[in-house]
Amino acid sequence: MTERLISACGLVCSECDAYLATQAGDAAAIERVAGEWSKQFGATISAASVWCDGCMTAGERKVGHAADCEIRACVVGRGLANCAACDAYVCDQLESFLTMAAESGARETLESLRA
Repeated sequence: MTERLISACGLVCSECDAYLATQAGDAAAIERVAGEWSKQFGATISAASVWCDGCMTAGERKVGHAADCEIRACVVGRGLANCAACDAYVCDQLESFLTMAAESGARETLESLRA
């Protein structure tokens, strides 16, 4: 069984379609994910910005949003694994994301890590 890989905000990378397609080296699946995400988020998301080994890994391939993600930048700046390890949990910025992404399971993931 593959170890669960958790993002800064609590999304489970190891269950993400972009991560799974990247690990499989499946360019066609990456194209499908880019198309699905473009529709879901009402934005143009290129396949090149979908390749991802997880936003908190040392690898260079990170989903395009990782470079602009303030939550990730905060976690990296504090030297933490993810928001669950933060003394300021749940900050306003994280709460805003968790509310917007309520169906993602990120809140539940972070809560289970804090337990």
